[in-house]
Amino acid sequence: MKQKFKWMLLPLLVLSITFSYAQEKNITGTVTDQTGLPLPGVSVVEVGTTNGTQTDFDGNYSITIEEGNELRFSYIGQKTVTRVVGAGNTIDVKMQEDAQALEEVVVTGQGSGIARRKLSTTVDALDSEDIDKLPANQIDQILQSTTPSAQVRLSSGQPGTSAIIRTRGPISAATSATPVIIVDGVRVDNLNSNPQLGIATGGANVSALADIPVESIERIEYIKGGAATTLYGADAANGIIQIITKKGKDGKSSAYFESNVGVIKATTDFLRYDRTAEAIFEPGWSQEYRVGLNGGSEKFSYNFGGSLYKDDSFNDINEQIRRTFTFGLTAKVTDKLKYQGSFSFVNFESNLDYNANTSFSRFSNLEGSARGATDEFTDEEWQGELARVRNIGRLVDITNTTNRITASNKFIYDIDDALQVNATIGIDNRNTVQEELLSNELQVALGSIAEGTTDQGALTRVLRSAFTLTTDVNITHRANTENFSFVSILGGQFFRTSDRQNRLNGSGGVDGTRSLNNFSEQTFSDFVLENANYGLYFLENIGIYDVAFLEFGGRLDQNTASGANTDPLLLPKVGLTYNFSDHDFYINSGFKDILSTIKLRANYGEATNFAQPFSQDRTFAQNPFLGGPSFTFDNQGNDELVSERVKTTEFGVELGFFSNRLFLSGTRYIGITEDALFTPQDPPSSGQANQIQNIGEVENKGYEFALTATPIQTEKHNLSINLSYNTNENLVTDSGGAPAFVVGGFTVLGSVVEEGQSLGYLRGTAAVLQDDGTYAFEPNTALGDTFAPNFGSMGINYTWGDFNLFATADYQFGGQITDLSFLLRHLRGTDNTGIPEELIGTTSPFNYVNFFVFDNDFLKVRNIGASYNLGDIAKPLFSNIRLGINVTNPFNWTAGSFDPETTGSGITAQNGFASGGFAYGTESAPRTYIASMRFEF
Repeated sequence: MKQKFKWMLLPLLVLSITFSYAQEKNITGTVTDQTGLPLPGVSVVEVGTTNGTQTDFDGNYSITIEEGNELRFSYIGQKTVTRVVGAGNTIDVKMQEDAQALEEVVVTGQGSGIARRKLSTTVDALDSEDIDKLPANQIDQILQSTTPSAQVRLSSGQPGTSAIIRTRGPISAATSATPVIIVDGVRVDNLNSNPQLGIATGGANVSALADIPVESIERIEYIKGGAATTLYGADAANGIIQIITKKGKDGKSSAYFESNVGVIKATTDFLRYDRTAEAIFEPGWSQEYRVGLNGGSEKFSYNFGGSLYKDDSFNDINEQIRRTFTFGLTAKVTDKLKYQGSFSFVNFESNLDYNANTSFSRFSNLEGSARGATDEFTDEEWQGELARVRNIGRLVDITNTTNRITASNKFIYDIDDALQVNATIGIDNRNTVQEELLSNELQVALGSIAEGTTDQGALTRVLRSAFTLTTDVNITHRANTENFSFVSILGGQFFRTSDRQNRLNGSGGVDGTRSLNNFSEQTFSDFVLENANYGLYFLENIGIYDVAFLEFGGRLDQNTASGANTDPLLLPKVGLTYNFSDHDFYINSGFKDILSTIKLRANYGEATNFAQPFSQDRTFAQNPFLGGPSFTFDNQGNDELVSERVKTTEFGVELGFFSNRLFLSGTRYIGITEDALFTPQDPPSSGQANQIQNIGEVENKGYEFALTATPIQTEKHNLSINLSYNTNENLVTDSGGAPAFVVGGFTVLGSVVEEGQSLGYLRGTAAVLQDDGTYAFEPNTALGDTFAPNFGSMGINYTWGDFNLFATADYQFGGQITDLSFLLRHLRGTDNTGIPEELIGTTSPFNYVNFFVFDNDFLKVRNIGASYNLGDIAKPLFSNIRLGINVTNPFNWTAGSFDPETTGSGITAQNGFASGGFAYGTESAPRTYIASMRFEF
């Protein structure tokens, strides 16, 4: 009976298996937008599973799924579509725009973000597609020509070089203009100058921006203006660069491997002598390898990225290697609790050269004619000098090693549909070791010590550890009535930073050792800077008929840097936005097709800059003397110090034409820095060191214009163009009666702070031609602004099917800069270009410094690139193969014969004011030619 029963079950089992397999089928189709254009990158997922894929570059997809199950099609800016798999094998989907999803969400503070159309402030944003195109390895290089209202000027071509970053002008004479950097809600070290105890080699000014990994960035937001930065706390007056990293997407896992190989060549456009290039420059190779993996489900998604970059630069010394590892994830712990985490590790090593303001700099000495005009050397003389210069390069030993760990943990808890709690905790830990080994052999080659000396070697080692802890908890409430909407954010934040530095010096050493124990004399110094910030903040955004939005809020801020006598600061903000084109009557009118967007906005907000911690304290320095302690005054103290307060008012309009294919925005801003921190010179008779004081006022005002146009948009062709133009008028409106003081350069030709002039303007004695043909010497003459008051960027992007071509550029004009290399050549008698004969040899060159000041105008093409996606050709082995080429810094047009972007002066003091008004002894950013292949799985 049992045997018979088995035979009866067998047909049923076979039928069941056959039926099961019969229902699993391969579904193909095409996904398009509402106009019929194919949509690449649409997520196609079997509901309730991790089975998924994405559409290719022609909008096609293929997926295996059982009949009766559901497919979910989702894409940013489009309404999600769900389809049940029936008897057919083809499912084509035409998606429709989702007006709500198209409202780009901007994280303009803590919390879960607010739609851009509701904001009264402007935010420059870059997404991963924009970032992935560029071969840049630094945040500032990415922003250089892609943010329409920022001035980003790299100071040299050295690895990891510092940059001057400004938006809406210089607001303070006491602090750096570098914005606060936030990665996934965590503040990170943004030191963009030499550390307090750093090695003074010019080329060792390595920026902390150089070791923030870029390959896993999902989005960058550059936030500016008082109303936009109010919620970010202390020291946010220079703006915010907010970085959101990739956390993965639900659907089938995907991976990629990318290889970039390039040639690096020095930019020789600005050399005075061709022989400088022969002596120092050598074409180098760059190699970069990137890997990535992402995927997940509705409950868990992840993104992994890693990279290895190495180059031997454009000269005979510089090398750099960068290793990065990043990981991000999103986990739906429960129906109400979600977790987002990110982690990154960076190891950055580089060899540096002496440059800029040091007598050891080969480049500066050659271009400044330290040993004569090399183009006048005989071949025999030049061969001797060439051997000497190359030997010095062989002996230079300056290294920089950085290890950085950044981690963020964010918990999002939905109490109900209207109420959400966000909690973030994270750290940034950056450890740097700089070393300069000044061997006896190098000093002999430089002529610093007598030949045969063997016991005068020196070693300097600087250790810096920067640690930041960030915690933030906030509550977001959203409510809607028939005619009103409300977004309310209330939260508190705490962050603590510590900066510990140790400088170890050894002298009297022999060659062949890097141990300080082997030097006959050892000295040391240390530096500690700790700072804590506590803040309570709130924001209310009220929507009126979904066309007008009123936002107001503020932050109550307390910072330990301010001293015990300083009360907590209340930083208010208020703004109004009116989207006229969102009225129903306007949408239904014929005007909507022509003038698609009309948005008016206005806001007022306050932000702050604190003085360096302990500036208000009276301190003494203990110094060793004859085996015992001795004491001297260190800082006379000022217990009345308060923070600078930057008050910004702005008005703006945004206009979109022809379904926003032509989009214009304009902003007028006025920013006033009250209680500005100045450090004027105390008279020598006082016996006191110069003391920082709240005695100034600085005004910045200007316009920001941006245009984006898409003149061609068809199924196969797409052409977009962007252009920006900005103005800035900077003025010290009040100096508290203090005399002018120098903040950069030299006393005879300096960058000066003075009432009635711009911050850091150039001042010196000018020789002015008189009617009788003689020259009068006018001391303390204003020679121009060190920053350009007119600047902007431009770009073009063209797509033809799977082919993409793009280019970016930026420009500036209206400012001035001093060519110090020219001044040195003139002092050494090798270059009198443009100097009146009546002045040469009859008076000191410092009586006619106006002849060494030139316009700093330039137009620079930053990137030209092209890529091609093989798409279906690469299948089935790969989902896609992307081939690309990119050229950086291919073309330059400048007003003078030197590079007005590079500066060998003004980026030296930690967190100090950077004028950038002196071109001196440093190489320009190189040209690179990069070919890339990206394999996607």
